[in-house]
Order: sequence, then structure tokens, then C-alpha cells
Amino acid sequence: MRFISILLLTFTGASCSWFGGDSETDSYIDVKPLPPLQIPDDLDDNVVKNPIPLPVIPAQRNASFYPSRPPLPDALYASDNRDEVRMQALGERNWLVVPEPATTAWPKMKQFFADNGILLEADRPEVGRLNTAWLAIEDKDYRDVVRTLLRNNRRGEEPNTGKDRFLIRVEQGLQPQSTEVHIRHENDAQGEVAADNVVSLNGVQSNMRAAERSLLNEIGGYIAARVAETTVSKVALQIGASAKTDLLRNTDGVPVLKLYLDRARAWATLGQSMKNAEVEVNEQNNDIGEYDVTIPTALFSGDARGSVLCRITFSCNSEARRINAVIQMTEDTESGFNVVVMQDGAPMRDADKAQQILVLIREFAT
Repeated sequence: MRFISILLLTFTGASCSWFGGDSETDSYIDVKPLPPLQIPDDLDDNVVKNPIPLPVIPAQRNASFYPSRPPLPDALYASDNRDEVRMQALGERNWLVVPEPATTAWPKMKQFFADNGILLEADRPEVGRLNTAWLAIEDKDYRDVVRTLLRNNRRGEEPNTGKDRFLIRVEQGLQPQSTEVHIRHENDAQGEVAADNVVSLNGVQSNMRAAERSLLNEIGGYIAARVAETTVSKVALQIGASAKTDLLRNTDGVPVLKLYLDRARAWATLGQSMKNAEVEVNEQNNDIGEYDVTIPTALFSGDARGSVLCRITFSCNSEARRINAVIQMTEDTESGFNVVVMQDGAPMRDADKAQQILVLIREFAT
């Protein structure tokens, strides 16, 4: 009886809020913003900072969301290898993708070279750039992997003279919590070397690509093995601020995916993304920058293709469960490239669905 009485009292107390009684959980509706803190003129106001600043919400250009309903958050998709350190290649270009933000990847990069006794010069975290010191490599045994891989890759190369160094660029990856590591090898006996203050390595050619790939493999293994402790570098915050993608709406309300990449990589990124998402590419035209695709609607609903329901209703291959569209990539007048979803020669009428498709492409980009 005592136990039953306690339950009844508990239920009675809780029922006030369940059946329309006053509840403190609803008090946020009536909250009014307070005026900013007033600092006397004789005190320094620079030391007063907002510990929890509210993020700036971008303007919603999609009129269909308002006023009847709030905007829905973008769907999140995940590829199977998102948590792996990966080597990427495009033509003769190679780079490393690390599933960490630049604030933790940057100190691990520096620790890798420190563990191998390699002096770093031109240490510029604000642009994500490192240069190793020039190394005089001889045909002998070394105890570190950097000099060892240089010695191994120089054997048989002509001319086998001069000093070697590596240029390193750490960049924001295509995904928000990922980092890219780009490396170039230089030998001072093989022509003009890059200026020490160069930022982008896209225009720098490696004198020995095998050494470049070997070093990327070594760094990837070092990070994947968690040899270095995870530390956060505040000086590397600016590296992560240079996003490679952005999703917005233009003045006409058309969803646009911006890719801040060179054309070769932007085009390859679109193709690889649709392959990762298992989107069917019917035709592609690199000259005009278009992919003709068929997208299963199950990718947006979360339903598995070939589910029991669609088998029973014989609708697994129904046109109603598929979207035919053209993914169009055009050069932006300022920088990078714009990607839009087209149907019948015009931007897709259903802007919400077009945005879902662009989110899908962005999330599966590697």
C-alpha cells in the first residue's frame, strides 16, 4: 500500500505538466533578450567575452519552409571509409585524407618529423605550410624513415646529387572534420626550386614522385597507428576555416553546391561522390560539365532498396521510386565551381529535393 501511495503521489505531481499545468520547461517561450553588459568607461571591455556565442543562422531563401513550418535540417549520410586514413590520387597528384580536424592533425604532422629528427623550416600554421630543412642524403643506413625513403628512392635516379627537402601543405578536407595533407619533393640539383613562402602546392612539381608517395604512406601509417598523443593546436584553427564546399541558395532560390577546387578535381569529386552514393550515371560529358543520373528515392528515405515492401508491391524498379536529373557543374565567376540539379533544361522545380541531392553529393565526396 505504501508503494502504491508513492506512485499515486508521483503521478499526481507529474500530471500538472502533462495535462496543461504550469511547467518550467515551456518558460523559454517567454524569454526576452537582456540588454548587453554595460562596462564602465574606466574599465577594459576587451577581457569580456561571450563564453557560449550563438551561431549566426544564414538567411533562409527557401520560401516553402516558411511560415507554415520551420526549415528541416540537411540529411547526414556516411560512407564506410569515413573514419579511415586514406590515400587519394588524381592523375599524378597524391594526397592524404585524415579523419580529424586540422587542429589535431597539424600537431601530429609536426610530431612525425620531430620523431624522425627532421628539422622544420617555414612553419606557418596560419596557411598550413611546413618545409623540411634541406637534407644531404648519402648511400648509407639511416635510423629514421624520412632519410631512409629518400635514400631508397634516390638509388638509380639521375642525377643522384644535390640536397632534398619536402614541402607540406595541410588543408581543410571536403568533409568538415577531415584534413588533407599534400606533399611535394624537391632536389636543388634538378632545376629551380619553389620559393620558401609559396602557399599552394598545386603549381609545384615533385622531382621524385615515388618519394612523395612513400612519405605520404609513412605519415598515414603514423597517424593511423596513433603513435602521437592527440593534442589540439589553437594556431591551426585558421586552416579549418578554408572550407572546400558550401551549400547555399542563389538569389532565385536555386540550391547551389559550391566546390572551391580546381576543375580537374571538382569534376573527379562529383564522379567519385556519385559512385560512393551508388547513384547511377547514365551519361557524362566532361566538356560541358554534366552528369546525367538516375537517383533511387530510397537514398533519401533511408529505406533499403529491394525491401520486402517493394517486392510485395512490385515497385522496386518503379519510375516513382527514381529521379532522373542532370548534375551540372559550371565555373563560378569569382572562384571554384557551382553545381546545380537540372531537369528538362532548367533548375529542378522542387528546390527541396534538389537540395537533398546536393547534400547527398557533398556528404559522399572524398
